[in-house]
Amino acid sequence: MENNKLSHFSESERAFATANHNLIKSFLHRFGYDMEEYYSIVVPGYLKAVQVYLRREDLRKQYSFKCISYHCMRSQIGNYIKAMNTQKRKPIEPLISLDAEYDDMESLYNCIGGKSLESEIMEAESITELLEKFSDIQKNIIILRMEGYGNKEICALLEIGSTTFYKELRKIKDFLMENLVR
Repeated sequence: MENNKLSHFSESERAFATANHNLIKSFLHRFGYDMEEYYSIVVPGYLKAVQVYLRREDLRKQYSFKCISYHCMRSQIGNYIKAMNTQKRKPIEPLISLDAEYDDMESLYNCIGGKSLESEIMEAESITELLEKFSDIQKNIIILRMEGYGNKEICALLEIGSTTFYKELRKIKDFLMENLVR
């Protein structure tokens, strides 16, 4: 395990993490995940499980460390797979517009659905300026929505509950309605 990930751990937490490190390999083997591909993905989940288990006596009384660590590592892999699937949904290149009219006067940019460099720069600056008016959590929600993430994915990635998510989304929509729609 990387030492920098253990820097926020107490000595007893470090010792516990080291002593139970074999659970990572056991988890990957049991669920058929490739060791080389998924080891670095599940380590943060494992480390979170160490902290949760040792810092929450109520959970320690109800669940074994193996149960908590498997749950955290499974969650970590789930988030990773969701993020990878979201990346696949984003188009890499401009899409060709099937609605475009191909006149001699129409530019290539309009045919492929693209924009001029100037309009892209202006749009990026406008978005940056607008984002400055939001809180950090609201900025993160907006950015993740723009990248194509769904509501549940955003909640998982930001580690917030759905109530908080929808409350912040409502604030974003209210702000936009008040300031942009006239």
